Amino acid sequence: MISISSKNCIWNWPAIKWVGILSLFLTSCDLPKEIGSDLFSVEVGLNYTDSLSIHSSTVLIDSIYTNQTGAFLVGSHQDPILGTISASAFAQIANVDTLKSKETSILDSLKMSLIYQSFVGDTTQKQTISIYRLKDSVSRSVDYFNTSTLAYDPTPIGTHSFFPRPIKAKTANGDSLKYDTLSFKMNASFAKELLGKYTDKSVAAGGAAFRDYFKGMHIKSTSAGKAAILGFTPTYSMMTLHYHNPNDTVKYAVNYYFSLSTALVAEIHGRFNQLNASRSGALANLKKPGDLVPASQSNMVTYVQSGTGLATKLEIPYLLNLKGNKNVAINKAELVIPAADSYELSRTLGTLSLVETDASNRTLKNSYGLRYLLTEGGSGAQSASFNTASQSYSFNITTAIQNIIANNKKNFAILVTSPLTSNSGGYSRIIGDNIRYVPLNANKIKLKVYYTYIAK
Repeated sequence: MISISSKNCIWNWPAIKWVGILSLFLTSCDLPKEIGSDLFSVEVGLNYTDSLSIHSSTVLIDSIYTNQTGAFLVGSHQDPILGTISASAFAQIANVDTLKSKETSILDSLKMSLIYQSFVGDTTQKQTISIYRLKDSVSRSVDYFNTSTLAYDPTPIGTHSFFPRPIKAKTANGDSLKYDTLSFKMNASFAKELLGKYTDKSVAAGGAAFRDYFKGMHIKSTSAGKAAILGFTPTYSMMTLHYHNPNDTVKYAVNYYFSLSTALVAEIHGRFNQLNASRSGALANLKKPGDLVPASQSNMVTYVQSGTGLATKLEIPYLLNLKGNKNVAINKAELVIPAADSYELSRTLGTLSLVETDASNRTLKNSYGLRYLLTEGGSGAQSASFNTASQSYSFNITTAIQNIIANNKKNFAILVTSPLTSNSGGYSRIIGDNIRYVPLNANKIKLKVYYTYIAK
């Protein structure tokens, strides 16, 4: 700790505000000489510390939203620390153009085209993707989480085995990627059922009537334990029905889209991802929301992972020791959280957020969603981007620390989470649209505090 005191007449800028207060008394008293001499009997100064003890743990939190995310996550991935993670998708689909087949129309094929968007893991492992018919509709008015599910028919309407080849091309430096398409044929029986829907004019026209008839799809895959989780974009992925008519050289096609919007509604279709984690080793005890593993039990490394609900809890038990027998004003408080040496830049979370918690290790909530720390001078969620130079995240939490000091709160704890977002109603939440993660170096997490004091 560094201390600069005015007791020995060494002046510094934070002391000026105290001089200004005392000067008011000097101008209104009859004995300025005596009062002036009292000024130097008061200890006023600036302190800096970065040695406050910080207790760090990995916790499992709940309420990780996965509806309306930007990717279908399908597959499984085995991480030596975080365990085996499996992912599957639930989605609505419908046509826009009217199906105009006839009784005599001849089926050519029903083709699924899933556009790769991302991947994590070993793409040399064979996977078998299966598509099932939902029994219940996906609703855009319902919030779905990483643990949500819907009933589906156990007989698949499409199955395909393949070796993932997500990258079609890359530039010479390897930075720019062009993703490929996974294409395969759906079952002929399902294709014939769709082709015959020309008899129902409302269903043939697509939209809501089609979604009532065909409630949606469950997309999942099976593979070897050490495989990959694949991300497919719903924006460009589609299913296409191909057919022709006798004595007609024209080939007809109707597209069924996973993503549909109108001039008034940004997205019509509902979708969500389901994510399951099977953990072993140091994090094996993270089984239900609120479970905690101290950094001392995980090699002094804690974790934050999007999608699975891993967060890092930070506790500063001796924060009030800054006060001692002094009045204290916090000038600046900066929380610096370094990544562990084992981090992988390509999989690291670009942004982290700070959310309030308590002894339950849960995310605290209010009428606006999660209770988060505010940005300095603003109303948004406190967040920090990863600095590749320092390999760390830095948060300005001056106001939060000042409130703790001013109100004599003995326990200060926060959760470091994947980024927060807000829905159209301003409700704050955590969206798990990927499985990116960052390991954090618990030994090097610091709270840098600059504060002005005056002895009581």
